[in-house]
Amino acid sequence: MKKITFLLAAVLFSFATNAQITLTQSIDPAAVTDGGVACWDNVSFEYRNNSFWRSYDLADFGVTGDFEISEVQWGQGTADANNVLTLNIYVVDSEDLFLATEFELIASTTHNSDPANDLSLVTESLSATIPAGSIIAFEVNSPDGGAATDVRFFPGYNTAGENAPCYLQSADCGINFPTTPADVGGFPDSYVMNVIGEEVPLSIGDNLSDYVAVYPTPAIDVLNVKVPSYIQVTGVTLYDILGKNTGVSYSNGSIDVSNLSRGVYLLTVETNEGTLTQKVVKK
Repeated sequence: MKKITFLLAAVLFSFATNAQITLTQSIDPAAVTDGGVACWDNVSFEYRNNSFWRSYDLADFGVTGDFEISEVQWGQGTADANNVLTLNIYVVDSEDLFLATEFELIASTTHNSDPANDLSLVTESLSATIPAGSIIAFEVNSPDGGAATDVRFFPGYNTAGENAPCYLQSADCGINFPTTPADVGGFPDSYVMNVIGEEVPLSIGDNLSDYVAVYPTPAIDVLNVKVPSYIQVTGVTLYDILGKNTGVSYSNGSIDVSNLSRGVYLLTVETNEGTLTQKVVKK
C-alpha cells in the first residue's frame, strides 16, 4: 500500500511547470567572499547614497517568453542594522547601463540589512512580470545616511569572475551614471546579484490541465490546488454529483473537504488562463 501511495503522489505532482531560472552574470552566483567599495567618508564615517547595478538580457539566458520574477539575491559584504535597502527592477534599453537612457521601473521592495548576513548571499521576495525580449536591470540602492555613521552597506562579491560588468552609481562621489568599479578606481569588485523566476509559456491555451495540479485524490481532509506563479486562481468551486455547490471554501491553495460525505465531486478552478474542470474523490 505504501508503494502505491508513493507512485500516485509522483504522478499527481508531475504537472507541467517551468523550472526556476536564475539570471546571473557571476561565474559563481552563490559565494560572497569579499566586500566592495561604496561612496563614503572614511574619516567622518558618513555614508552617501549608493546604487549597485547588474543587467540581464533575457535572450542571453534562452528566455523567449515573458519572465515572472519571484526573488532577487545580492551579496552583502558588510552592512549596519539601521540600513534599509531599496531593491528595484527596471526594463532598460541597453545591457550596458552606462549607455542606457530608458529605465522603466517595474517593481520595487525594501530590505532591512542585518550584520549577521555579512559575507553571504541575501534573498528577498519580489514579484514582477517582465515582457519577452526585455533587458532587465537590478538595482540595490543604499540611502544617504547623512551625519549618521550606522547606516552603511557595502556590496559583496567574489573573485570567480563575471560574464558581464557590474556597476556603481553615486552622485555624491561624482559617479552620475552606472559605472564599472574598474572605471571608478580600478577596483576588482564583481557584485553577486541574481534575479530568480520562471519563463511564462507563450500559450497555455487548451492545455491548462498540464499546469494545474489537484491532489490528493482520493482526498480525506484537504484538497490542494497548485499552480505556477504566472497563473492566478480567480475562483474555485466544488460541486456534488447532482451539480449542487458544496459551499466549501478555498484559501491559500487548499480546500477543506473534511466535512463532506464520501463520493465523487466536480471541481472547477477559474484562472486568468481559463477554467479547469476535474473530477475528484472524497474518501
